[in-house]
Amino acid sequence: MTALPDVATAAEAGINNYEASGWLALLAPHGTPKPIIARLNQELVAAVKDPQVAHKIVEQGAEGTSTTPEGLAKFIASESVKWRDIINKAGIPPIQ
Repeated sequence: MTALPDVATAAEAGINNYEASGWLALLAPHGTPKPIIARLNQELVAAVKDPQVAHKIVEQGAEGTSTTPEGLAKFIASESVKWRDIINKAGIPPIQ
């Protein structure tokens, strides 16, 4: 992490095959017109590239990235599958 450059990664600390992550995304309601989605994405990409915004993100212990709306949809789908399988294998019951 940019915010913790001198802290060893899990792999460097001898923990293999370890993964933990958290992420945030900007989403819009289903059916939002594509031109609005495109504009929101354009502004988000610009914000993440802004040095002041990037600095604030790193201050919070995060890494700012951006992608396309299609790339985000693929990422969310893959995260859903990955974590659902892990939750099921671990026998963690759903939250009621």
